[in-house]
Amino acid sequence: MLIEYKVSNFRSIYEEQSFNMICVNSYKEKSETNIIKYTNQMNLLKSTAIYGPNASGKSTLLDSLNVFRKIVLYSSTKFNINAKLPITPFAFEQATDTSFEVTFVENNVKYIFGIVLNEERILEEYLIAYPSSQPQTWYIRMYDEENKDYKYKYGNFLKGQKKIWEKSTKKNALFLSTAINLQNDENNQLSPIYNWFSTKLTSVNINGFSDELSKEYCMNNEKKKKIISFLQLAGIDILDIEVDIEKRKKLFSDIDNVAIGENIKALETVMEKLLSDYEIEKLKKDIKINFIHSNGISLKLQEQSDGTKKLFSFASHWIESLDKGKVLFIDELNDNFHPSLVKLLVDMFNDKDYNQNGAQLIFTTHETSILNQEVLRRDQIWFCDRNENLSTKIYPLSDFKPRKDYENIEDSYLSGRYGALPYFQKVSYKMNSLDN
Repeated sequence: MLIEYKVSNFRSIYEEQSFNMICVNSYKEKSETNIIKYTNQMNLLKSTAIYGPNASGKSTLLDSLNVFRKIVLYSSTKFNINAKLPITPFAFEQATDTSFEVTFVENNVKYIFGIVLNEERILEEYLIAYPSSQPQTWYIRMYDEENKDYKYKYGNFLKGQKKIWEKSTKKNALFLSTAINLQNDENNQLSPIYNWFSTKLTSVNINGFSDELSKEYCMNNEKKKKIISFLQLAGIDILDIEVDIEKRKKLFSDIDNVAIGENIKALETVMEKLLSDYEIEKLKKDIKINFIHSNGISLKLQEQSDGTKKLFSFASHWIESLDKGKVLFIDELNDNFHPSLVKLLVDMFNDKDYNQNGAQLIFTTHETSILNQEVLRRDQIWFCDRNENLSTKIYPLSDFKPRKDYENIEDSYLSGRYGALPYFQKVSYKMNSLDN
């Protein structure tokens, strides 16, 4: 579960911006549905909406988290030692170092993990754990500019071959990632942190998800039923999904020269171990999907509307996030979706029956019809706007102390009370005005 995320000096973000999923203790509405009970002192939100005009930095917040995740997962294995780190500092002020920090819960332990970096190297890296109410500093890594070397400081809690991990860590790689690369097993205390980035954190930009996971879901009857139920709940006219895997069967048949029958699953398991990653990815793309509609007519997936295709791609990720308690970031959730569908998708995360495993949804949107207290708590709404120096600022609705069950939040937002609205100059249709 995500508690808080901080970022500074990344693209349109200059000064440190903080976003969190912490409930305001004085807000008591929807406490049985929209919140996750964490500790006696702190509860967390199941979903949060971020509003703001185009070019205000909403997507930048998501992109910064994607870059943070990329550095965690790949810096020790896929970054050449001379490769520049994938950051873009704020352009309109004197450059400072970029920083990322995330506070999250994994396996009932709270962690604070942060890094400071420039394009050339990691300058600082630190990890603090809370297996109990008291913090434990597991390690701090600092670059000593004077001696051109790294210094490490450890608490009494982190075990493992720390000296070997130190010597193997490149200047543009994380100590955390290197330790996992050298010892990727359950005995590594750092595995929960790495695995949270790898398996629990999912984000997608405005282009949406690839449909490959949903296609794979349709290969399994139980998962396919969940896809169909999800689409039906969203109002899609569908009775069944046909899966055409003839190319897949033919490839397995050609390789082993055996008939594919009841043993297809066992054969696939064996053959996938022999196939290259490229061939496996090609097989996934070769899966053909047909929708069976209520009138009995079968239509190919590519013949469906853009909204239906996008919803099909979303379905597996939505279901998996709810089933596995993931943190799901979505940019422009309203794109291609009707306002009622956006509300339905948000309601699924807020619903205590659908969301039983602490899943969280953070999404940016321009859809204001859900900007009301019947759908969201007052602390589930955030805004994104620009400062005078064109840098991004992120702030919660709770800063304005809106009144419970009284204030019309949508009207107040559209009237400009909370800021984060686009500014348009008046448009003249006279040709000479356009010329000028």
